[in-house]
Amino acid sequence: MDDDRSDSPPRPDRSGGPHGPGGAPGPGGSAATGGYGPPPPWGPPPSWERFAAGRSHADTALILGILSVVVLPLLGPFAIWQAREAEKLGTPATPGRVLGWVGTVLLAVIGIFLVLWLIAVVFLISSGGGG
Repeated sequence: MDDDRSDSPPRPDRSGGPHGPGGAPGPGGSAATGGYGPPPPWGPPPSWERFAAGRSHADTALILGILSVVVLPLLGPFAIWQAREAEKLGTPATPGRVLGWVGTVLLAVIGIFLVLWLIAVVFLISSGGGG
């Protein structure tokens, strides 16, 4: 007996039909979306400009960090700053940050020795201990 009442929902085709056995949609979604499900839960990949800018800041942080350890410790804080800018853009810059901190510590140590040396010189001059 044919059951074609308009108030009843359509019965799934048990023979397979366009949606596979049982009338269920295929893997990945319904036929209305072309067989593809909803977009993945993560967002779109970062733009190339953002990646390039982050990479540039990370490279600059590394160069400044190396120079702060080898040549001029005054560059250490600038290496830390560039590493922070790179990490804001999503690019890891750990080597530049670490070398920047090493250069900053060297700068502090050199500053402390310079202050102690100046105090010693002033003390020797004021006490007449030159000979």
